[in-house]
Amino acid sequence: MSVMLPDYRCEERETRMPLWVSALLLAVLSVTFVVICKQLLSFNSGSAVIWFADAVAIAFLYRHRLRHWPVLVGTFFGVNVLAGLGMGFEGSVASIYTLAGLAQVLPAALLLKRYFPGGGYFDSLERWAKFILITAVLPPLASAGIGSAIAALRTGIEYSAMFPAWYLADAAGILVLLPLALNCSVNSLRGLRDRAVLGRLLFATAVTVAAILLILEVALLPFVFVALPLIWVATRLPLFQTLAVIFGVILLMALRYVGLEEHANPSIVPAGGGQTDSLLVLVIFAAAIPAYVMSVYTNIERNRNARIVEMESSFRAAVEQSRIGMLLVSLDGIILQANRSFCDFLQYEERELVGRSVFDITFQDDLSGTRDIFEMLFRAEQESPHMEKRYVRRDGEVVWGYLSCCLARGIDGEPLYSVAQVEDIDWRKRSENSLREAKERLQVTLSSIADAVIATDVKQRVNFMNPVAEQMTGITLQQALNESIDSIFHVTLGREGKPLDNPVAECLQLGEAVRGVEGAVLHSRDGRTYDIKNSASPLKTERGDLLGAVMVFQDVSESRQLIRQLSYKASHDDLTGLPNRDSFKRELLDAIESARDGDECHALAYIDLDRFKVINDSAGHLAGDALLKKISKYLRALLRSSDSVARLGGDEFGLLFRNCNKEQAKLRCEQLIRQIVTLRFPWNERVYDIGASIGITEINRRNDRLGELLSQADVACYSAKHASRGTVMIYEMEQSAAADQHREIIMASTVREALDEGRLTLCTQPIATSGDTSQVSHYEMLVRMVDESGKPLLPAAFIPAAERYGLMLQIDRWVADEVLVRRGAQINAAQFSFSLNLSADALGDAEYQTHLIKLLERTPIPLSRISFEITETAMVNQMENASHFVATLRRMGCKIALDDFGNGLSSFSYLKAFSIDFIKIDGSFVRQVESNFVDLIIVESIHQVAHRLGAKTIAEYVEDASTAARLRTIGVDLIQGYHVGQPVPLGQLLAGKVEVRELAASDV
Repeated sequence: MSVMLPDYRCEERETRMPLWVSALLLAVLSVTFVVICKQLLSFNSGSAVIWFADAVAIAFLYRHRLRHWPVLVGTFFGVNVLAGLGMGFEGSVASIYTLAGLAQVLPAALLLKRYFPGGGYFDSLERWAKFILITAVLPPLASAGIGSAIAALRTGIEYSAMFPAWYLADAAGILVLLPLALNCSVNSLRGLRDRAVLGRLLFATAVTVAAILLILEVALLPFVFVALPLIWVATRLPLFQTLAVIFGVILLMALRYVGLEEHANPSIVPAGGGQTDSLLVLVIFAAAIPAYVMSVYTNIERNRNARIVEMESSFRAAVEQSRIGMLLVSLDGIILQANRSFCDFLQYEERELVGRSVFDITFQDDLSGTRDIFEMLFRAEQESPHMEKRYVRRDGEVVWGYLSCCLARGIDGEPLYSVAQVEDIDWRKRSENSLREAKERLQVTLSSIADAVIATDVKQRVNFMNPVAEQMTGITLQQALNESIDSIFHVTLGREGKPLDNPVAECLQLGEAVRGVEGAVLHSRDGRTYDIKNSASPLKTERGDLLGAVMVFQDVSESRQLIRQLSYKASHDDLTGLPNRDSFKRELLDAIESARDGDECHALAYIDLDRFKVINDSAGHLAGDALLKKISKYLRALLRSSDSVARLGGDEFGLLFRNCNKEQAKLRCEQLIRQIVTLRFPWNERVYDIGASIGITEINRRNDRLGELLSQADVACYSAKHASRGTVMIYEMEQSAAADQHREIIMASTVREALDEGRLTLCTQPIATSGDTSQVSHYEMLVRMVDESGKPLLPAAFIPAAERYGLMLQIDRWVADEVLVRRGAQINAAQFSFSLNLSADALGDAEYQTHLIKLLERTPIPLSRISFEITETAMVNQMENASHFVATLRRMGCKIALDDFGNGLSSFSYLKAFSIDFIKIDGSFVRQVESNFVDLIIVESIHQVAHRLGAKTIAEYVEDASTAARLRTIGVDLIQGYHVGQPVPLGQLLAGKVEVRELAASDV
């Protein structure tokens, strides 16, 4: 038997067909039923005994939205009028009768939409009765009333005679066809494609029709027995198929007695004054009423049973698939049924549990509690008792479950069995135990640590304090519970500073960790104070919900005191108590900043004590220390409160005069010197005099670099000390000896940086024969320096500073390494001779000489092509070392040239001590040899002496052709200068990009 559950969804009720298809189908069905009812189901072409057209219109309107009704109503009206015209009615009459039908169709459709928006007309007898009332009882009153009145006026028949027949025809048509039309759907029609379903329908229909035809022919009261086959059909077929069979049978009987045969039936006797057609309708329809009722009732029961089956199936599936264990337990505690979750929980099969007592699988210690639960349940002391209990698993392991019970009762209210739910809470109990242990460990840990800990809820109310927090705040946990943290945690910025907010409030507001303010001081309730370091962190759940905050703070009083002491020592001199150099630099930076931002002017002074070393050496270090302490106190007393004084090291002090220019500072420093000079320092029955030298520089917007200011003051002090002790010297940027010395110091620093950063380079200048400048004898290697911007610096700019501050030895070493080692292979391949300059420091340094000799032994350049130039001054000053070194170089095959010869005219007597290969005549004589007779005589003399000693002469600074011609007349062997060639980078010479002939020609 097919069971079809009703669908309450409103969307399924409304048709999915396009509107034009529905209108066309309505037109076809309306015309069909109008023709059948008027032509085949009416006596003598009068009114029809049953009317189906209105039922079709009601079904179509109900299935469509209200916005589609105008089209459908217009279609219905039009086809009905046309059908009436086709059957011989006048147009006005056909229109009036159609409007009378609409008076029934529209209310019925609207009432259906109002009371049955989702269908379900036959879900219960009450709903079926309502359906009949709003479709077949009330709406036909309007149609029959209007139509009967019109017919009575046209035909003259009494209204009382017309109304019953019209009403019965409309009501019977709606009752017979409308349920069938409403239950007709795509799904119901699609179900008939099943051969078994279609075969069963055809078989039941054939049997029913055959039985009814037989009954109509042979039965004494046929319309009584006609109901029997229809009732049989109602019990065998679904509702839609039953309604179709009933509709077919009623149509068949109506056609038999009215339409097709039109003969009097002896079974139908007209009542006195009544209408035979009305009686016929009542009789035919009365025969179908039992089947109609049975089909509705059967459908209701089928739906109810289907729901019960569905609910039971869903319940069984829910119980079986539930993740909570479920049991059916008899009244004496025997397990009747267990679902899969309970079996998995205890690792049993269901067959192993069924028939066993629930007490057999209960842990021994929980037996009494389990019995109490079931007794309370059976005695109805508690409706659904529950408890946490332990079960014994199949492998003997004890596990926790949460048991809750309820009773299943019969119709008479007697208990049948209990339904028990057992939730696996073993993981939760184990987690609770773990959390409990973790909490205990945490409590012990928090109580043992040296930091203070306070925990609060989201409203900043205290819920935990460890003993350290109790001690530091002066309040116990019991006193602080549920109190606001502000009431127990009083913090200020320093001991006398303003109150600080505790970080818990900010932590809870931001939801992230917050550190307390540095320098916080906690005030305890007992009056004690603590330097603390504190922070607060939020407490959150796994989902990120805020639970509260934890504040941790520790006593850092000792460490902070130690830091203050260390900070003081780091910024002050241990001996004098004055600020040290680093602290003084910070003071200077503040002063520089104020000068940059405005028009303020300050002065920086360096003080160096005179004769301090004498006191320190003669009286001892204790005396020196005592003197420094005395001077420190004295200086501090003589300065203004806005000024600063610091010990910079040894016997040097720094002074910062704020809002004071250099002239004012000089006056104040001169006064200081006079005050210091008046001091007498007694020590061990002796009295020592003291003096001081001071250097000053001004701090302003144009002079605001810390390093330069310190250097300027230092240089000014150095210059003052060497100029005359007890004086004050101001550093002037352009016009003072201190400035010159400072520039020389800066240049020396630049040379050091160039050496470190590889910013030295080599150039070569040719030395040619005086007779033909294209014939190059050799090249002189000249060192150049490149500044930070890449601009080359000539030797005159940096060589004096390098000589003064002992950097020439490093330059000589770099030149030797560059030429003899790093570029040795390239120079050897180029096959040219060259000369290198040696400084006075090189001649006097044995380590450098050893290094140079090792380089000469390793270099690939033939030593016969290497010459060394030594200045006359260096040769004279380093006579002893130079003579031995020069002899060694000449033995190795190198040549020696004496540079700048004649500059002093005192070196002729030393020439006999050396073997010289070249003598370079000083350029000061060469430049004016053409115009100055004295210079000419000196050049001739040097040339003659050189030739007598077997050395060749080289004239420097030959700038023009006339000078070259004069030197050639004198007989000078070689010349050097721009007339021969300008210095070019060594790399260009090695690359073959330089030709001496071209350089000489361009200079001429």
